[in-house]
Amino acid sequence: MKIGAPSPAAASGNTRGPQGDATARPGPVGQAPARLNLTAPPSLGMGWLAPRLDGFHRQHPHLSIELEMSRDVRDLSSGQFDAAIRAGHGHWRGLHAARLFPCIFMPLCAPPLRRAAGAIEDPGQPLDLPLLGRPDWWRLWYRARGFPLADLSGKLGARLPETHLDVAAAVAGQGVAIASPLVFERELRAGLLVPAHTFVASDGRAFWFAAPVKRCQHDKIARLRRWLEAEAAATRQHARPFLSRVVACPPALGD
Repeated sequence: MKIGAPSPAAASGNTRGPQGDATARPGPVGQAPARLNLTAPPSLGMGWLAPRLDGFHRQHPHLSIELEMSRDVRDLSSGQFDAAIRAGHGHWRGLHAARLFPCIFMPLCAPPLRRAAGAIEDPGQPLDLPLLGRPDWWRLWYRARGFPLADLSGKLGARLPETHLDVAAAVAGQGVAIASPLVFERELRAGLLVPAHTFVASDGRAFWFAAPVKRCQHDKIARLRRWLEAEAAATRQHARPFLSRVVACPPALGD
């Protein structure tokens, strides 16, 4: 995602770039914005970050964000990227990391499916709806609830490559997705999704803003960090009902 001068793709209405990037509205006329290259996980980038980037542009019209979304952990020492948002425990050699919010997940479904989704309560009972999302997250969610040997055979739906696609399928009524109510708070606030169960689990990780120690105080990077910290604080505030009942459960061997 780019915030800066419009590209030909943007002018034609095609906002998809060669690597799945998108183009936002242009910066001030006559000013060449300073470019800031950021990499982030796809579902965090699509679900949480991208819808907010116009707010960053309004505050900092002199900065142009180039957002790459990839599951690969990019090398920030090469100079290709100024900073990253990463999921983990915040310990990366040579990087300064600022914690944004925890990685949590719970079952989410479209409102008309809430009653049918209640069958996920007991993993031993039949389920008429497919479970969408990462099988390891489902196993961890059940294990945190006291079902260490939950058998999910025949209950898992289509395997999609990214969590935001699982969420899109859940919005369309195709099943129950395991996903973060923080990352997908917009779908919850819009009523497109509802919690299919009240239990919230975590694998102990969090999302972090990371930048090389030698460059983390550069003006453009510091401005982005402060803006992200403020946005993350607002997300945590809104998500207090979910965060107050998180149960952390470390991943099992093999997950």
